[in-house]
Amino acid sequence: MVEDVYQVVFSRNAKQDLRKIVSYLGKKTSISIEQKVRKGILDQAEGLQKLPESKPILQGIEGLEYEVRYAKAWSYKIIFRIFHPTNTVRILAIRHDKEDPENMISKL
Repeated sequence: MVEDVYQVVFSRNAKQDLRKIVSYLGKKTSISIEQKVRKGILDQAEGLQKLPESKPILQGIEGLEYEVRYAKAWSYKIIFRIFHPTNTVRILAIRHDKEDPENMISKL
């Protein structure tokens, strides 16, 4: 059995989120932590090329017309949507675990 391979793309908002996270960590922590977190987020995003449907559905954002899932990297949620039949995973946002999901709806 051959697994589908998905193309993973970052939305403009997700790219901006990643830049903000890295910038914040660069100011508040060390360069090594900044790099570890960035690498962890990018590795998790790359991992979505296979079996993105296995990731949990993001709770607390009911009312959207489509399903939104997330993957975890450190204390961050990589929030994404799967598009069929193009086999594309679009990363919509990257948010800290403590952020209220209802605040994210406008970004999705």
